[in-house]
Amino acid sequence: MTVFLVSLFLPYTIDFRATEYRHRRKSSTSYSHSDDRIVGRLAEARRRRHSRGYSLSLTPGATTEDEKIFKPYISRAAGEIASADDPYGPGPSEPRVVSWGQSRKFNQPRSKATGPPEPSILSRPNPGDGYDEPLYVDGVLETPESEEDPGSPRALLCDHDWVVKSAEQGNGGMRNAVNAAERAGILSDKMWVGTLGMPTDSLKDETRARIGETLEDNYNSLTVFVGDEEFEGHYSHFCRAVLWPAFHYQMQESPRHTQYDDYSWKQYMKVNEAFANTIASCWRPGDSIWIHDYHLLLLPALLREKLPGAEIGFSMHAAFPSSEIFRCLNARGALLNGLLGADLVSFQTEEYCYHFLQSCSRLLSLEVSVDGVQLPQRFVHVKRLPIGIDYQALDELRQTAEVKDWIANIISRYSGKRLIVARDRLDAPGGIKQKLLAYELFLKRYPKWRDNVVLVQVASASELPELEAQVSKIAMRINSNYSTLTHQPLVLLRQDISYSQFLALMSVADIFMVTSLREGMNLTSHDYLHCQDGKVTSQRHGSLILSEFTGSASIFSGHELLVNPWDYKEVADTIHKALEMSPDQKQRNWEYLLEKKAPCTAIAWYKSFQTALHKAHSTQLSRELSQVSSLSVHSLQESYEKSNSRLFFLEDDGVLQSDDAKSSFELGSLLDRLLLDPKNKVYVTSNKSPEQLESSFKEVSCRVGLIAENGCFVRGIGDTQWRALVDMAKAKDWRNGIRKVIQYYQERTEGSQLEERRCILSFLYNHAHDPEIAARQASDLADQINGTRGSEAIRIVLTDGAVSVEPLDITKAKAAESIVGQLDQKPDFLFVAGGSRGDEALFRWANRLQSAGIVSSVTTLTVGVHATEAKAVLPGDMSVASVVNALCSPKTNGCHDCQSGNGDNGLNVTTNGVSTTH
Repeated sequence: MTVFLVSLFLPYTIDFRATEYRHRRKSSTSYSHSDDRIVGRLAEARRRRHSRGYSLSLTPGATTEDEKIFKPYISRAAGEIASADDPYGPGPSEPRVVSWGQSRKFNQPRSKATGPPEPSILSRPNPGDGYDEPLYVDGVLETPESEEDPGSPRALLCDHDWVVKSAEQGNGGMRNAVNAAERAGILSDKMWVGTLGMPTDSLKDETRARIGETLEDNYNSLTVFVGDEEFEGHYSHFCRAVLWPAFHYQMQESPRHTQYDDYSWKQYMKVNEAFANTIASCWRPGDSIWIHDYHLLLLPALLREKLPGAEIGFSMHAAFPSSEIFRCLNARGALLNGLLGADLVSFQTEEYCYHFLQSCSRLLSLEVSVDGVQLPQRFVHVKRLPIGIDYQALDELRQTAEVKDWIANIISRYSGKRLIVARDRLDAPGGIKQKLLAYELFLKRYPKWRDNVVLVQVASASELPELEAQVSKIAMRINSNYSTLTHQPLVLLRQDISYSQFLALMSVADIFMVTSLREGMNLTSHDYLHCQDGKVTSQRHGSLILSEFTGSASIFSGHELLVNPWDYKEVADTIHKALEMSPDQKQRNWEYLLEKKAPCTAIAWYKSFQTALHKAHSTQLSRELSQVSSLSVHSLQESYEKSNSRLFFLEDDGVLQSDDAKSSFELGSLLDRLLLDPKNKVYVTSNKSPEQLESSFKEVSCRVGLIAENGCFVRGIGDTQWRALVDMAKAKDWRNGIRKVIQYYQERTEGSQLEERRCILSFLYNHAHDPEIAARQASDLADQINGTRGSEAIRIVLTDGAVSVEPLDITKAKAAESIVGQLDQKPDFLFVAGGSRGDEALFRWANRLQSAGIVSSVTTLTVGVHATEAKAVLPGDMSVASVVNALCSPKTNGCHDCQSGNGDNGLNVTTNGVSTTH
């Protein structure tokens, strides 16, 4: 079995080595001269675009040159870890932020993508300003084709030798987890799927083919080649400008052009379709597909359409917003439906799971539970599976000479200082601005630390000039107010640094500070705790100041240094508290956090996801109607005749009350035939109230047992009194509050009704005057109840035209179990027929009785059209009534339906749809 590991970026990319100019008329110069010329010209071009070039610019207001010891990660210094370029080596737990098509580390082609429409209405030029509006067809800018200057360095790169390198982009935590699984022997056959993380339009077809073959043959990687225009629109303009801010609660302040949204959304769809086509062409039965992160939200549904039987899992590494935020996205429905193509969707925290389920309930009007989302034909499992780090790989990197050299260098340069270290994206969710403001307040409130503390803030290059200017202004103010000739309290590194330097910083830091305004997990905090074990330096048991809005905060619940990054005073006081802690107190905190994160390792994450995915997929396969056998009436008759004690559970709605049943036999006559045999005991199940059920079966009411309101009430055979299986006092408590909520929506939806049974409350809107408004009201009602039910043991059931609220812990299965427990003679023949969602628990219970050997003959029969736990479906031309008639008739004679139908080899279809009566 091959595991397809799918993410936007492969863990590998291509670095072109210019050996000679094939387009030059004269003979080429030597390799070194040619290479120097190209690298020099590329560097000059980059310097024009990025004024900081290859060196780290000093912090605004710097008074010392201590920070000059740090090098940008692109530097080819001898101190860089060799494995940083090793395609098979480990990488940082958190990915670096690199602008697509603007690599400073590798020689790669330049993007040929043209600019998109203006994102904001506020920045749109006036028609009279000489602005020619570009023409977009299907989301693609139509421009005359133009060839890049054949003498330009970027054009020449595609014709020269290239090597495979470890990519700058990509999910390092995921990559490390896969490496750990391989090392442990858990994963033996994998295939990465992704893009190269660089523009490819300039590459010739044969170059692309050679790259693709090399990566597939030598690196177990399928390369998805997409046009520069498509990738630019997908990544830079939809993922980074639309999804990323929304998922981190940073909404667009000014409205965007519909043309821009149309452009970026169509490119997003095209890239997802390219992934689907690549995977579908290589997938084989038995393979598993594991998709990662928000760049590919549409991919599960696209693959489900192409590969209906595939095992598909999805892991969200980013945060997932509340439904109030998610509903602001234009493509909200398509994005949710895309995810629902998976068998399993995992998130980093329970909060993100809840937000996703709430969005499905509110925006798609789907039935949700704590375990997942119920679709008409499938159940999508939703689970919290937090990622962790690979301790072994991290230990190997920490022991390298390069890291130890950097540790010695940093300790020497900052001797006698208390170091606070942080590394964040320089974007709004990263919280750097809030961190610096809190640090400034700390220096103001606690003057004794001004000359003894240094905050080293590593900030990736910003795509937001306004935010970068604000951060620089704060940094300037801090250093201007609190620096001396020999001390600088803030070092702001506005480029990423090499991983070896960062490991060294984490190893010597007294405090590691994370103030993200929202973040999926933050594995860097896990790295820091591991680096504080004292095995590499004398520094140990450092303090972690962590934002409560990171995913890691859910793991480290109870940690006394959790902060609200918006509360600058709290953060400032927490910095002071961490600095003042005694060694014993720091050790206790460190050991507490270490214990909390111990279960969350990279390999545990891989194993738990794969286990959950296999289970979810197996469950789905067993429930698919196409996998359920058609009922063999002949075999059923044989089991019936051999048995001595028979028990029937027949659903009222859709089985006994179906049109087929009425046309074949009158209801009373049908049950009379079953009850003529003293070996038979019959129970009718329903979601009706006890009073409604008694009225429906008054002709045979004393001879059959009744199960009302989906198991809440039971009346035994021959009894006149109902027995409640639900705690009526508790039910009364929640009913009063829920009734008010339903009444609120019912009063605002013309034609709707509030139906009250003893334990079930229903909002009925199938006869509403405006079906569209009613459906929206029903969705909001379900979302409102889900969001406010708290610890109440209730569930929301969505059916066509109704939203019902009923007790959570009571089912038809529990009622049936209670009935069997009171029987003097245990049955050896059990027949269960139903078609609603409420019958699935009853089917599971009955099947378990057979598996455990408690009942020798069990038949679970569905008349529904949804995925089911039942083991049989009706033959195409039969009804439950005709099956019952066949059982009650002599075997030699049979019934007309049985003999003229398909009998043993009936069609694998059902005759009745799901029908729920309220």
